[in-house]
Amino acid sequence: MSRVLTVMPAAALALAVLTGCGAEAPSADGKASATADPRSKRRQMEAMRADCMKGKGFKYAANVPAPVQRTPEEIKLRTGDYDAMAKEREKYGFGVFAGHVYPERKDVGMLADPNEPIVMALSETQRKAWDAADETCYIQAYSKFSGRKVTSGMDAFNQMNTMSKQLRGRELNGDAELVRLAGAFGECLKNKGVKVTSFKPTDISSNGQDTYEAMATKIGKEQNPDAKGGLVIPDLTAGQARPYLANEIKSALLDLECGKDFYPVYKSKEWTISQKVDAAFGVDEGLFGA
Repeated sequence: MSRVLTVMPAAALALAVLTGCGAEAPSADGKASATADPRSKRRQMEAMRADCMKGKGFKYAANVPAPVQRTPEEIKLRTGDYDAMAKEREKYGFGVFAGHVYPERKDVGMLADPNEPIVMALSETQRKAWDAADETCYIQAYSKFSGRKVTSGMDAFNQMNTMSKQLRGRELNGDAELVRLAGAFGECLKNKGVKVTSFKPTDISSNGQDTYEAMATKIGKEQNPDAKGGLVIPDLTAGQARPYLANEIKSALLDLECGKDFYPVYKSKEWTISQKVDAAFGVDEGLFGA
């Protein structure tokens, strides 16, 4: 059966599984910044959640995963280095159909939660009660340690997404150099026969990925007509997905060639914005995300 996902726009990919929310960037020499305990606030937040859950009669295991360390190569990819992007796209394309062929892509950024066995041991009624209590405790703890007023985990995500979209719209779509580069990028794609619906920097940066996500969703909805959501992931075997991935790779490499002047400028500025948003919501401290 196809899976249904409501996906965020590319603007908030700092939150997404494929981008590794909360990853700590290395310094210029490739070494992570040194702090006594980069997850100190996370530990305090989790302790508060556990006490809160105990007070409601539920067991909760403090979940404090180690910060994810980005390699210099990953930083190059995120900031638009041509060689790094070419290497990625030669194998995975835009990353849409690659998960069917390379299963490890589906699990990128997914970390084990020590509370999963606790929850799975509960009855359905108990599980719903546990989830409701956990949401309440999370809101209290996150609000205290982040300094942000939220009504739910999804509200925190939506606030983060809104900030990201606002900053990207203002700082990327309003950047004269990027507007010029996006125009040249778009004209190159059109001359190659690629459909371009918008020349805005934020739109054209995801033009290819959007096209293949729409293709995947069409297949998913044909398999599951009742499916709803922004993205419906189809149920495909590796063999069935390979022809789609092959075409996706060709498109991704053509996209990269046309955007070779655009991407280094765009992605470097987008990376800076992602770091601003992460800092505002306590992502690097582990308060939100992994």
